[in-house]
Amino acid sequence: MESAASTGDGGLAKHLRETARLAVPVMLSRAGLVLMLTVDTAIVGHLSAAGLQLAALGAALVPQTVLQTAAVGLLIGVIVRTAQLDGAGRQAECGQIWRLGVLLAVLIGGVYAMLLAPGAFILADLLGQPAAVAAAGGGVLQVLGLGLPGLLVYIACAHFLEGINRPVPPMLLMLAANLLNAGAAYVLATGAMGLPALGVLGVAIATSATRWVLGLGGVLLVLLLVDRRRYGVSARPAHGFAGMLALLRLGVPLAAAIGLETACFAMIVNMSGWLGPVSLATMYAAINYTSFVYMLTIGIATAAAVRVGNAVGRDDWRSARHAGWMAVGMAGGVMAAAGLLTALLAGPAARILTSDPAVLADLVPLLAGIVSLLVIVDSLQGVLMGALRGCADTLVPTAIYGVSFWLIGVPAGYWWGYRHGIGPDALTWSLIAALGAATLALGWRFQALSARRAKG
Repeated sequence: MESAASTGDGGLAKHLRETARLAVPVMLSRAGLVLMLTVDTAIVGHLSAAGLQLAALGAALVPQTVLQTAAVGLLIGVIVRTAQLDGAGRQAECGQIWRLGVLLAVLIGGVYAMLLAPGAFILADLLGQPAAVAAAGGGVLQVLGLGLPGLLVYIACAHFLEGINRPVPPMLLMLAANLLNAGAAYVLATGAMGLPALGVLGVAIATSATRWVLGLGGVLLVLLLVDRRRYGVSARPAHGFAGMLALLRLGVPLAAAIGLETACFAMIVNMSGWLGPVSLATMYAAINYTSFVYMLTIGIATAAAVRVGNAVGRDDWRSARHAGWMAVGMAGGVMAAAGLLTALLAGPAARILTSDPAVLADLVPLLAGIVSLLVIVDSLQGVLMGALRGCADTLVPTAIYGVSFWLIGVPAGYWWGYRHGIGPDALTWSLIAALGAATLALGWRFQALSARRAKG
């Protein structure tokens, strides 16, 4: 928690320093989540029949990612409430938020594992993927679902630690988990060390097991590294069911907002599958790359949520407004550089993800052109949403996401990308249109809300 001497606004330099201090480890931690899938993609993309196996992985991740990110939205209440309580000097209540978050993660993850069990049916009958893709991806989806409880427990623990400004331990755990996953995925996929070559299914098994390692490791981090007495980690629960409902009241709108965005991205990827396996593999690889680069933003977005939440807890709305806009400016600068590098290094980046000639022919120009713009717009809206989370503002941002992604993005993608058969180029432009609309509306909302509260 910030000291009494720092409770004022403190100037732009202070906001920049404090945001960067929290953002960098969170950035690396969240990047690890996507890096795990990026490594999986690179391994699968260089197997025999890479196009089909990459399409199978992409198809399986469509429903899994939507459910996962909606759950992360529900668990964002952990970081928001913890940051606000910590900023208000009520550290003893933070541990109860952590326990409720872990319980919620286990419950949601268990339900998800059951929902994703009929993997082939989901891909073929519900999402309309070709028979070959559904057959290869059904088992992958089922296995990835089994790992979701562990992953969500890790997220709950990481949110708690980040809310009390302890972001480094979950970052280090995530980096170690990525090393474990990379080795296990390679061995199981390729049949190294005398084991049978399981291909894309082996990659899914390795990732699911690693997610459970993350969950157990996250719990141990909290129990071993946090002052249990100060933060009430071991205290008798005081809120019980009412505390869970309070967490859900904060998390459900956030989950809806994130779910609307992720479902839009997932639907765009799914539409590309209606145009054939090569289109699906190309679009999945492009979105996977975008998601990896976006992790640079999510660290800044999380820092914005925590720092704005701390300021709101002190009832210092002027400082909250400055912290939010400083994070937006920082994200814009970082992602402008990332977009330029994407345009310049599109070829090498694409060849890391796949060696399939047909996929590369479409993927390289897609990354060099449209995706280099997509990462910038995506970054700005993500950080603005983070700042609004710190304000505990949920309903209006959710409505903004609904309009932007489902009244602009999905219809545009369906009409130009699928109906007119333009494919990944038009599908990606539809995402830029949706993200641009969200950026403008979220920026207006944050400025209006913070300015009104500062005057009041």
